[in-house]
Amino acid sequence: MKTIILLLALSYGLPSLGQSPVNFTLHVKNFAHQEGLLRVSLFNSEGAYLKESFKDVHEEIANLEALSVTFEGIPSGAYAISIYHDENGNGELDTNFMGIPTEDYAFSNNAPSRFGPASYSDARIEISDSNNTHTIKLN
Repeated sequence: MKTIILLLALSYGLPSLGQSPVNFTLHVKNFAHQEGLLRVSLFNSEGAYLKESFKDVHEEIANLEALSVTFEGIPSGAYAISIYHDENGNGELDTNFMGIPTEDYAFSNNAPSRFGPASYSDARIEISDSNNTHTIKLN
C-alpha cells in the first residue's frame, strides 16, 4: 500500500519535471507619446491578480508604434497581464477625482475594463512553448 501511495505521489510531479521554462515576449502597441515608462505586470494566479505580481518589467518607450518586452524563464501555464503607460514616472496609474485612469492602460487579451479592471478570466492567457508571444493595444 505504501508503494502505491508513493508511486501516485511521484506520478503527479513527473509532468512538471519535463516542462522547460519559456521565454515569453509581449508586444505593446498604440502609444500616444514617448514620455514616461511602460509598466508591465505578469500575474500567475487569480488570487494574486492585481495584488501581487509574479514578475514586473519597466521599459522606456523608444518607438510610438510598438514596444516589445521579454520575460525569460517563465514556467508554462495560465497568466494575466496588466500594463500601463506611466507618463509622469511616479510609479502609479494616475486617476481623476472619480477614479477613472488618466494614463493609458490595458490587459492581456485586450480584455475590456468596464467600471474597473478587467477580470482575471477575461485577461487569462496560456503561456507555453507553442504560445510564447502576445500583443496588447493600450486604451
